[in-house]
Amino acid sequence: MRKSIYFWITCFLALFFGAVSSATSEEVGDIYGGLSYSQTIAKDTSANNLGTYKPMTLGIGLSVIAIRNLAVDGYVFTGVGDYSNDLTAARTMTVDVKEGYGFNLRPFLPLSKSWSIYGKLGRQYGTQETLLKNQATTLRTTSATFAHTVYGLGVSYNINERWGMGLDYMKAKRIASENTDTSLISLGLRYKF
Repeated sequence: MRKSIYFWITCFLALFFGAVSSATSEEVGDIYGGLSYSQTIAKDTSANNLGTYKPMTLGIGLSVIAIRNLAVDGYVFTGVGDYSNDLTAARTMTVDVKEGYGFNLRPFLPLSKSWSIYGKLGRQYGTQETLLKNQATTLRTTSATFAHTVYGLGVSYNINERWGMGLDYMKAKRIASENTDTSLISLGLRYKF
């Protein structure tokens, strides 16, 4: 209980001082290019309990400050690392994200000229491949497409006038027909044109 009170007081103070601050690190019309490295965390919630998979992706994107304190982001990504789990002594399942794209609305609040906090709400589309192997033999390969509503929070730091970094955590809204809880942790580098 006490920890949650401290959390809410800290959030209120950060928002208050951020709103009072005259710092505007991003202005309407600014355009940013970005490169991000993400780890997807996909936990199977079916009765089969197939485990948690953590494939990696690399993305490139473009962001435009549309109105004060609101950006529109667009991006594409590709898989750079698959993830495997041993299901039994002889069977292994591997998940590999192939490629995809997405877009977000990103409301942000500058806390200073260097720091900002932001939220994200958008859609993400992509394809992935699942391989089931029995030692050296592939038993089944399944390709699937996905389309998810994504939302999350993040923090950004401006290194200087042109370069910045961001760290965010996103969740994919679960679809009733899926047996997976999915989230993403991303670290990005951006450049102001």
